[in-house]
Amino acid sequence: MEFPKKVTDKLAVLTARPGVYLMKNKEGKIIYVGKAKNLKNRVTSYFTGVKSHTAKVMAMVEKVADFDYICVNSEMEALILENVLIKEHNPKYNILLKDDKTYPYVSIDLREDYPRLKVLRQENREGKRLFGPFPQMGAAAEIVRTANDLFGLATCNRQFPRDFRKGRPCLRYHIGCCMGVCTGKVSKEQYRERLEEVMDFLKGDYKALTHQLTQRMEQAAEALQFEKAASLRDRIRKIEKLGQNQIITGKDYIDQDVLDAVRMGEFLAVGVIMIRGGRMLMQDTVVFRDGLEENWVGPFIQSYYRRGQQLPKELLLPEPPEDEELLAQYLSDLRGGPVHLRYPQRGKGTELLALCRKNASEKLAEREAAGDKTRKTAILIAQTLGLAEPPKRIEMYDISNFGSESMVGGMIVWEEGRFKRSAYRKFEIRDQYMQDDYAATRQMLERRLSHLEDPEFGGKPDVILMDGGLQHVHAVADLCGDIALFGLVKDRRHRTRGLVSAKGELDLRSDPTLYAFFASLQEEVHRFAITYMKKKHTKKMTRSPLLDLPGMGEARLKKFKKAYPKGIGTDTAQQIREKAGLPLAVAEAVFDYYKEN
Repeated sequence: MEFPKKVTDKLAVLTARPGVYLMKNKEGKIIYVGKAKNLKNRVTSYFTGVKSHTAKVMAMVEKVADFDYICVNSEMEALILENVLIKEHNPKYNILLKDDKTYPYVSIDLREDYPRLKVLRQENREGKRLFGPFPQMGAAAEIVRTANDLFGLATCNRQFPRDFRKGRPCLRYHIGCCMGVCTGKVSKEQYRERLEEVMDFLKGDYKALTHQLTQRMEQAAEALQFEKAASLRDRIRKIEKLGQNQIITGKDYIDQDVLDAVRMGEFLAVGVIMIRGGRMLMQDTVVFRDGLEENWVGPFIQSYYRRGQQLPKELLLPEPPEDEELLAQYLSDLRGGPVHLRYPQRGKGTELLALCRKNASEKLAEREAAGDKTRKTAILIAQTLGLAEPPKRIEMYDISNFGSESMVGGMIVWEEGRFKRSAYRKFEIRDQYMQDDYAATRQMLERRLSHLEDPEFGGKPDVILMDGGLQHVHAVADLCGDIALFGLVKDRRHRTRGLVSAKGELDLRSDPTLYAFFASLQEEVHRFAITYMKKKHTKKMTRSPLLDLPGMGEARLKKFKKAYPKGIGTDTAQQIREKAGLPLAVAEAVFDYYKEN
């Protein structure tokens, strides 16, 4: 195999220092980022002994037209820089590190007088105590509901202490699920004491919490505070029941995560079991299309543990990662404490690894079943629409407007069995098309189809759908070439009725599978377009008319509003210029505006 001269010339003078290398395709786009303790040896290995490469490595090497590299002082610096560059460039062949989903946290804002529990995806730590992360929003929401009911925290929208004794207590108070902060009888100190219990609960420290509550129950009983003692007793029982429902993993109570994976075809599913305080806290499974790396352990750990507070003291793994010592040191620095990597060969650890693999296998089986259903649907669509092959990518378009203003277009994408929201596009319709829905539709399609070769738009669709009838189809038919084009029409009750093309109309209502599929596309594109239209219209309505004055921008408007929060009164243009720090021409335009209005 011959390689570009640019590549061979760089290989000849490549340094042996540690660093990071960036492989590029012929368009100059970065397709792979890697680290090396010896750049010359590592990068050269891709272009020698090609026949021994795996199919995935070969696929990447064949596309390399150039490469860059960055030298650093140590392997640790190379590891850190590799993570930064992968996140920044999102290279195609670093597939394991592309999954950057934001996991939800349970948050308590300690700056509030009476804090509530909230579920957040953004990890904003300012003034907050965070617990998690949790694998899904549902898991985080369930733990919040349980904690609120168990400890009686406020869940209403009232602001305390401002709303003390304003209105009657809600149903949660009367059924014993709320302390009743709204009554004004719960002090900040009492609420904070209960909050401390909640935080112990969220940390999974049930044993210490029940011990503490038992002591308080006994003290209340000795003081003849039987109602308080009974309340504490009930809480202890509920906590003990929750603790019994969780799997006990051992007596050492070491915080640890267990990771193992299963491959099936082009997919890799990595299971993660999180153990805190000796109990199995949660289980997560992340599915990737198989990436370049044969050894998934190191790349996955770098991707999954981006934040130090996620890390436990110990990771149980099926095999050592590449650069084991370096990775352990990196994780320890990230956590702010030692992180040990273990590879169990027998005992409880191997049982946990097997459980991880079982969970991952079940996730892949679910995906395979969903894939079968998707393939059947795609085949049915192809047969119905008269396509030579089942469609892999379908795009649907809709126009949404508010009267003659704020007209926008929306494009959604269905690709390989799911809505691909990262490929959705918004179109702001230019003024001259505002009164013509068909012309606006044509303008939107012209702009989209001019980017068929642009990878950012995802390439050429197999099918284009318009939210409209035959006239919408005719308006854009000449633009679509050999792309299958249909309109989705509705009945008098504004419900999906059928598909229309130049060949006629096909009623979808006789086939439940097809009807449900196309109705979901129509509902999604309508939701997407109308959400954008409302946002744009709201922004336009709140936009200051002063921004239309010559020379007036956001920064100058901010200065003016600070100097004149209630209008200019009797001030002259010269006075406006001096007080607001505006150029004289702009100050005169402002003066004329207020004089006329």
